Amino acid sequence: MTGLTSRLPEPALAASAAHPPDGPAVVTVRSPLRISLAGGGTDLPSYSSRYGGLVVGCAIDRYVGVTLFPRDFRGRLRTAVDTTVECDRAGNHPHPMVRACLLRAGLDEGCQLASFSDAPSGSGLGGSAAFAVSVLHAAAPGASARTLAETAAAVEIDDLGRAVGKQDHYLAAYGGIRLLRFHRSGRVDPQPLELPAAVRAGLEARLLLFYSGTSRDAGAVLAEQNERTRSGNDDALRRLHAIRSIADEMVSALERRDLSAIGHLVNEHWSLKSGLGSRISSPRLQALHDRAREAGASGAKLLGSGGGGFLLLVCPPERHAEVRRSMAAAGLRELPFRLAEGGTRAIRMPL
Repeated sequence: MTGLTSRLPEPALAASAAHPPDGPAVVTVRSPLRISLAGGGTDLPSYSSRYGGLVVGCAIDRYVGVTLFPRDFRGRLRTAVDTTVECDRAGNHPHPMVRACLLRAGLDEGCQLASFSDAPSGSGLGGSAAFAVSVLHAAAPGASARTLAETAAAVEIDDLGRAVGKQDHYLAAYGGIRLLRFHRSGRVDPQPLELPAAVRAGLEARLLLFYSGTSRDAGAVLAEQNERTRSGNDDALRRLHAIRSIADEMVSALERRDLSAIGHLVNEHWSLKSGLGSRISSPRLQALHDRAREAGASGAKLLGSGGGGFLLLVCPPERHAEVRRSMAAAGLRELPFRLAEGGTRAIRMPL
């Protein structure tokens, strides 16, 4: 790993929960999970640094929550994330993701941190990014959304060396329905899509989430795509160029209020994405996709890197009952949700 001793910029660190100017406080943070409608994969630096990426994504009202208590009786570090761990310093924490987040946040010792989530890890809803944003926000409640997004992305990309992009981090930090532009320079513009209330409600009414029952490591799944893109593989680049174009078409459909086009675009996105790597799909996952379509969904795709996690369905409301029965019969559990306007949020309670 590299860069694990980096910290948030000084203005953010000055407002940290561990050493606040106005006394110690318990800080609780929630950061939203997300769904992506189009463009996923074009945010990876291997593509965006050469061609520029474009992603349409939405924060949802399912969250990763973190509570930071800034003291520990023995001066040690105690975390309750997947398991409860006690250690003397953050650098000795056994979990790479937790360790990297703590070091980036400057939470080296003498505090307690607990995490909670609405979805299992490795499920394609951006949970790792939401966790990183939440830890950083708990340590620096005054940090800007851009600072939190960029630093959370640095945890995964620079510190952990994972082949991921920044869309999850920006949606966790900013929230809302956004067109994320990934410039070749590395800059990200999280442009909000200001949709009329009726369009937003209509979009929300057509989206369903079902858990495939399989989790996976996004970085591992994306590594093959990343390598093919870096090497200039013609098929991979053709698919990614087409996926980027679908993001443009998705924005156009939403702006002209053509909700009937959403399902087709999501389905086309999956057709292109599933061929980007050998681990993105499988006979079982493709069968679940096809089952959803046969039951009445107009579009379906696995979220995140693929390989498992949540299946996003676009489905006319009148076909919801039939689709839900079909997915339940296949053993899939639904995750009800609504679109969320806000991004990460911190509440500070003085001690």
